[in-house]
Amino acid sequence: MVEIPKPSFVKSLILSGDITKLIVYTCTGVSVSIFLILTLLSIIGIIGFGSSTDFLIFAILSGTGVYGMYEYLHYKRIYKIDSVFPDFVRDLASSRRAGMTFTKAILFTSKGSYGLLTEEIKKIAQQISWGNSVEEALETFANRIKTKSVRRTVSLIIEASKSGGNVADVLDVAANDAREIKVLEGERRVNMATYVIVIYVGMFVFLAIIAILAGVFIPVITGKGAEGLSTTMGGTGILSQAAIVQAFYFATLVQSVGTGLVAGVFEDGHLESSVKHVFILVLVSWMVFKFLIGGV
Repeated sequence: MVEIPKPSFVKSLILSGDITKLIVYTCTGVSVSIFLILTLLSIIGIIGFGSSTDFLIFAILSGTGVYGMYEYLHYKRIYKIDSVFPDFVRDLASSRRAGMTFTKAILFTSKGSYGLLTEEIKKIAQQISWGNSVEEALETFANRIKTKSVRRTVSLIIEASKSGGNVADVLDVAANDAREIKVLEGERRVNMATYVIVIYVGMFVFLAIIAILAGVFIPVITGKGAEGLSTTMGGTGILSQAAIVQAFYFATLVQSVGTGLVAGVFEDGHLESSVKHVFILVLVSWMVFKFLIGGV
């Protein structure tokens, strides 16, 4: 009996989709570490260029930017795969009704055209050709995609295959179930999009108010009448405009991070989606204070 060679470590990483994630995590960690080191060196006074606050912001932006872009592109890819997955399951059921075994049905279906899903089906076929069982190949596929409809459908297929029932009928039910889940997810996304827009509008209104305060109100309380105002308020010194702007700056950054986290959860219920919102809001806040308000 010829022993079928197992896939190498690199091939296993490619099939599981972890190699891309490993590269992204490495790049993110390196960029964030560099800017954090520059932040520390700036605080200590070893380097004389830039400010520690800017380096800290760049650390946040580099981390959320690289990882956020990866998550955004990854989610778009997964969304397209998830959309055509019910069609694949339906064709798989047709192949089973034609008398093919489950393994042959998957290998035959892998020759079809399903957009981005075609590549994933070929990976399943490769794993089977390397000697892995159909169940293992499908579980690996479900772990790569990690969507509710795919995991639910794969679980149904595996259980039906193990129990020896009519797999074709189960596949039809699973395809319909996956399509209904996709419809519900689409409706939820449309409904929650309004709340995400409201969050962004609220954040931009907050920034506008801060800009007005910094341009009109703060100069008044820190100008010629600042000493008298300070005495009236029971203070002993003149209020510093730079200190007030700096306090607003840090408050805005905290608001940006918190608002971004909430927006991502509202969008699709996943915290990973918050990263791109944090990047956008922190970048906008930094640019407003750096180039419009000043004093940071």
